Amino acid sequence: MPARKYCSLLLLIVLAGALLLPLRTQAAARSPEEVPPTQPPFRARLFPETGHTAVNSFLSFWERTPNALFVLGYPISAPFIEESFTNPGEYYRVQYFERAILEEHPENYGTPYYILGRLLGTEIVKGRESEAPFQPVPDPRDGTWDEFTRHTLRNSPAPFRSFWLNNGGLAVFGRPLSEQFQEVNQADGNVYWVQYFERQRMEWHPDEPDPRYRILLGLLGNEYRDAHHQGAPAFIPGATAPDQPQPPPASDFAYGYNVILYGQGSTSWQDRPRVLRLVKESGFGWVRQQVRWMDLHDRSGAIYWGELDTIVEDCHREGVKVLLSVVAAPSWATPNGRNGLPSREHFGTFASFMGEMAKRYRGKVQAYEIWNEQNLAVENGGRVPNASFYMDMLVQASQAIKANDPAALIVSGAPSSTETNAPTIAVSDLVFLQQMFADSRFRANVDIVGVHPGGAANPPDTFWPDNPGPGPGWTNSREFYFRRVEDVRALMVRSGLGDMPMWVTEFGWATRNNTPGYGFGNQISFEKQAQYIVRAYEMARTNYSPWMTGMFLWQLNFAVPWRAQGNELHEQASYGVINGDWSPRPAYLALKAMPK
Repeated sequence: MPARKYCSLLLLIVLAGALLLPLRTQAAARSPEEVPPTQPPFRARLFPETGHTAVNSFLSFWERTPNALFVLGYPISAPFIEESFTNPGEYYRVQYFERAILEEHPENYGTPYYILGRLLGTEIVKGRESEAPFQPVPDPRDGTWDEFTRHTLRNSPAPFRSFWLNNGGLAVFGRPLSEQFQEVNQADGNVYWVQYFERQRMEWHPDEPDPRYRILLGLLGNEYRDAHHQGAPAFIPGATAPDQPQPPPASDFAYGYNVILYGQGSTSWQDRPRVLRLVKESGFGWVRQQVRWMDLHDRSGAIYWGELDTIVEDCHREGVKVLLSVVAAPSWATPNGRNGLPSREHFGTFASFMGEMAKRYRGKVQAYEIWNEQNLAVENGGRVPNASFYMDMLVQASQAIKANDPAALIVSGAPSSTETNAPTIAVSDLVFLQQMFADSRFRANVDIVGVHPGGAANPPDTFWPDNPGPGPGWTNSREFYFRRVEDVRALMVRSGLGDMPMWVTEFGWATRNNTPGYGFGNQISFEKQAQYIVRAYEMARTNYSPWMTGMFLWQLNFAVPWRAQGNELHEQASYGVINGDWSPRPAYLALKAMPK
């Protein structure tokens, strides 16, 4: 079915909250001249499908709406100022989409209600009240009659009542404004059974093979445009010049690699200057290096910085920025000796260690990520801690870092993408993040939200369940997709953290390997790996701007040490973009050529 024709009712539920108006905090504009300037963010995305550009908060609303293409459709106008038909005499800046009209409400700026949807169902049936289907009917005494609109909601001939009850009811669709009747659809010229509601129009497509799309919503945004704005400049692509700010400059986006920089002089395979040269020659400016606390700090309190000093100094000299991901507590600082998170009595020890690190590398290490995938038991000594435990540790570490290097960025530890909820194995990343975000200390102690999306063998544009990957396997859960970042973003917005930036500190696609559990990589050629990685960066810079401000590929050079160990087909090596002999894979060459 063409995606642009209709909207599945199942997907509209997310729009309900936007249609429930909050209390006003200031008077609405009473003339076009009184409408204040639009508020940030200032951004734009051109949709070639319609030739129109979604801009600013309209675009942000579109991007944070799950399945926005089905719920809202493509933009069909530039923003312009229009009198509200919901509240006549009030004027708002609006942008039309195929299935909705969105209004900018200055009185709600800074709240989730800055952009609101209009009630199109009631408006679009004005003037049809005398038609037979819109005439009130007597109560049939069978429980299907609405006493306010005096219309019935039945399952015959179309099963509209069941869909109404099962998919949001009054809050989503409003009350029935008509009986069921047959009507010509303006989009395709065919006749369907329909019923109008205060907020939408249901259509029955009994011959549709996919049962999810047998009851659909029409393109009411298009219909209202055709009835009221034929030939208006705002609806002609290119006739007006909407504000089209550019994405952040490349210098503001953290293009990074996960790297191994340890081993210089102590191994036969390491060539740190070569690694840093490869980073720079591809146009990347950041590296992420994991550091094991257990390797540097003994029970006596002495810290042995060792090779980390030369790693940081080499990066600084080469102009490469550094994100240090600090993990693995010493066994003496953990409750079970298994090198997971420290025990609570050693939170202060960890904070002191991080403070000393920030003092030592002030101005040379730009960012610190506090732990890694803390929602996995394997990363934490066999059991996942609760989020409040992690937050207690993060807060102390963050404050110690900032006390010694106020300019250092604090990245929250990125949970691994998973739907598993068993503390001896894993806790869902969304569950863990929701608990982190609910902590009132989060905003004050974190600069950037760290995220690790999935990928498996799925192209970056795919997503479960509406656009699943090709398979076989690893397709039937959102944890397997790069677009998991959209779920995290939606959670941030709901948690009042929509203004905070996000970094993907690990992402990538495995290729052929011999490691159990990573069989999805055997479906990915080197060429596909290159295409998927570049596309993910493109999505970050366009679809996810301005809230996505950095991505660190997993990874650059892990194949080199694995080749030295005799297993270049290990899964870690398979994610790399450099072969074990230092020759570039197609992905490295594609990243080098990629606009930044």
